[in-house]
Amino acid sequence: MYPQNAEILQGIYRKSFFDNVSSGQTARFYSKLSKDVPQDTETVTYTSFGSVPEPNQLSGTAASAGVPRAKPLKDYKLVAAVKEHEVKVPMPRSVAEDNPADAQGLVGKLGGKASFYYDRQFIACLTSSTLLGYDGKVVYSATHGESGASQDNELTATGAGLVTGAEAETGITAALGALMAFVDDQGTPVNEGVTHYTLLCNPLQFFTFKAILDPTMSQQAIDSSGGTGKFRGMFTIISSSLVTTKTQYIFADGVEPAVGFFHKTDWDLRSNMYTDSDLWNNSHTAMFTGYMRCAFYPWQWKSTIRTVYS
Repeated sequence: MYPQNAEILQGIYRKSFFDNVSSGQTARFYSKLSKDVPQDTETVTYTSFGSVPEPNQLSGTAASAGVPRAKPLKDYKLVAAVKEHEVKVPMPRSVAEDNPADAQGLVGKLGGKASFYYDRQFIACLTSSTLLGYDGKVVYSATHGESGASQDNELTATGAGLVTGAEAETGITAALGALMAFVDDQGTPVNEGVTHYTLLCNPLQFFTFKAILDPTMSQQAIDSSGGTGKFRGMFTIISSSLVTTKTQYIFADGVEPAVGFFHKTDWDLRSNMYTDSDLWNNSHTAMFTGYMRCAFYPWQWKSTIRTVYS
């Protein structure tokens, strides 16, 4: 028989909730593609996005020799404000009392949805037209102008139907060329030395990308993939139904992530069962509520590029 003690029940239900949040993390991609930033207060201003100048030669015969140069750091700022998020579900008191295992199972499902919600918020940041990064632009923009000229990390490519292997290779070639050319506000290339990338796509395009990018596919006839296989072994491929069809996101691995995950309060769960709650005593309803505070904001746009095929 289940206990009728609010504190003990809180522990039982919270464990079920957290177990499902934790187990769901293995399938989540937000943590692989974002910078984890614990935040002590609701709003924090982050600085130091401006780059430092490159060294210059002071002696010898170089054109700039003997001309000391000091370039000021650009004063970029990002103001991140965590937001409140909630997941809740009611259950008739009679059901919760008579079938406590069902209530525990329900709470576990809430934990699974809470875990998935992080991925949804990550994608919302990538597609947002209002969440601005330190340079005053959204993640993907054709007018990232901090270097003095516009740099474009939102591309288009030809893609008929579900996108062929050949079309995907052409799109990836253009994307990597642009990604490797990005420079900071001092003119220094920022993705030098990157040799591995993560590609995020819709499940409908997953097998096209797998055929041309996965090294284990090299045993098949190359013309069956429609590509040359020149990028095989360079990518981790992640698919998600949250990604719009025919949209390809590429992230450079090993550099500052494109998105920041700011969090103040991690998921917690509360229930009103066997408490003095009016909802429990008068409305005869059990309420299970998950609560957390977080936000996703653009972080370093130069480590990612998006391609839309059409």
